[in-house]
Amino acid sequence: MKRWMGLIVALVLLIGTLAGCSGSETSVGNTSSTNAVNVREGEQSKGASALEAGGGWPRTITDATNHNVELKERPKRIAVLHPLYLDYFFALDTPPIASGSAAKSMKEFATLQPYVGKAEIVDLGAGKDLNMEAIIDSMPDVIVTFKGHIDETNYDKLSKIAPVIQIDYSDKWENATMICARIIGKEDKAEQLIKETQEIIKKTKDRLGGLKNKNFALLRVDSKSNFTAQGTKNTTYYNETTGFGLMKPVRYPEDSAILSLEALSEMNPDYIIIQHTLDVAKEAIREKQGSAVWNGLKAVKNNHVLLFDNSLNTGSVLAIRLAADNFLKLAELKEAD
Repeated sequence: MKRWMGLIVALVLLIGTLAGCSGSETSVGNTSSTNAVNVREGEQSKGASALEAGGGWPRTITDATNHNVELKERPKRIAVLHPLYLDYFFALDTPPIASGSAAKSMKEFATLQPYVGKAEIVDLGAGKDLNMEAIIDSMPDVIVTFKGHIDETNYDKLSKIAPVIQIDYSDKWENATMICARIIGKEDKAEQLIKETQEIIKKTKDRLGGLKNKNFALLRVDSKSNFTAQGTKNTTYYNETTGFGLMKPVRYPEDSAILSLEALSEMNPDYIIIQHTLDVAKEAIREKQGSAVWNGLKAVKNNHVLLFDNSLNTGSVLAIRLAADNFLKLAELKEAD
């Protein structure tokens, strides 16, 4: 019991909040998509061709909205409209000069804690309430966000400031890493990051030991404190080929879905991972502590309810590495039990 309480405390120390995202929002997954930077079955998409074209400058990138965006020279000042992309550009050793929700994200993203104090980043506002003046004042060479974040009117306004590149929000982390690298001419660095991270995933998977026979329910929390299944296709956690290969509980859904306690009870997982803002996750648990159904869950009775940092929901290259650290700690505690 003490060891498992120690596990929860250790993992809670990593908890932060993911600015600009709520439990009811679509989470960042790692599923294959047919966007402009993916390789379709049997053929290359336009974006993939652009990525492989290589060469110097100028270069043209076909983004997720099928805009052909020309970059006349290597961008030095990158503005990202959503903090998700802070992860990618920090990983590529090119910190953005401006970001949506910059202050909150740098303070609370567990993925970004190693980079705190290493760059000055202008805060551009949160969500879709972006400060256009701040964007102009930051004088970006390129603006990066995800498809659907901005409408056509804002796209036109932003395009007058700098070239705008939109990335598929649900694309595989490998593709997102590579297109960010392509924007700044760091494809070699991206290839290294991808290879190293794939090796980390494999080593972590190999070291799971007895946990390979346990099933995990990955949950988030919605605005009404209901638990929401992340869905197997929206995370690398369950992917047997390219992910950690965690076993899913019976009836755990493929897509994101709100779960009643009764539905969770039917799954009766060995472990529950609540990957959300710490305060929100704790409150959701507190609300259910008087429920016989909740207290009857195998994971609850065995103190196997784990809190993972909310920034891991981005599915970025840094998020995957942090998730690997969490699973390794869990495996070590399981071995010592």
